[in-house]
Amino acid sequence: MTTPTSKATVLASASASLKQGGLSFSNVFESYRRYHDKKPYTTQALQSLVVGLVGDSLSQLLVTPDEEYSLLRTFKVMITGSILSLPTFTWVKFMAKNINHSNKVISVVMKVVANQLCFAPFFLSSFLTTGFLSQGIFDPNEIINRLKQRVPIAWMNGCMFWPNIVALNFTVVPPHFRGLVNSAASVVWQAYLSWLTFSSKDSVQHAIDKEVALEHKVGHAVAGTLHLDQAKSTAVNAD
Repeated sequence: MTTPTSKATVLASASASLKQGGLSFSNVFESYRRYHDKKPYTTQALQSLVVGLVGDSLSQLLVTPDEEYSLLRTFKVMITGSILSLPTFTWVKFMAKNINHSNKVISVVMKVVANQLCFAPFFLSSFLTTGFLSQGIFDPNEIINRLKQRVPIAWMNGCMFWPNIVALNFTVVPPHFRGLVNSAASVVWQAYLSWLTFSSKDSVQHAIDKEVALEHKVGHAVAGTLHLDQAKSTAVNAD
């Protein structure tokens, strides 16, 4: 039987453990912040290695589970992501310093638009091209054809994914942790880009065809709704 005194002792011990754990957790982030301040580009490059490892592993294990896991492919993605993390971090710093407005909401919208129109095409083209080269595809015409096929669909999907991350980063996330949040979101994005880069033409085209078919269905549904509204308006006017 537990006495009141022993209960108090247990609760005090548990409370102390939680505080100690919280303090340790805070220390980890504080250490990260200090290291980031001291060596920001090194930090970004190391983060991107981890993102590439996790992202491509998820892509291979979950998106294409029937295919044999390729450690070499993961290594290629890690190196590509690590190299591109440097212009990415520079771009985020540029937006934070130069793309601003007195209205906070307008400022975030400006950053989102600038990111999707200016930086996203560069990043996607660079990532995919590097991936193609790592597969031994050196024919410029072949690379251009693959980019024409895959960049637009990746950009469209990015328009649905990245604006939320950019808005989150520039509204509630402290500057020192924006790269960390960006890296966490990049795990999902990296998994998608890995699939897009290393999948066969047929599988990518099949996915694109499915998305186009879905867009056509939505378009027909919207057109049908507009036609119905027009018919109702005509009937009302006739009455």
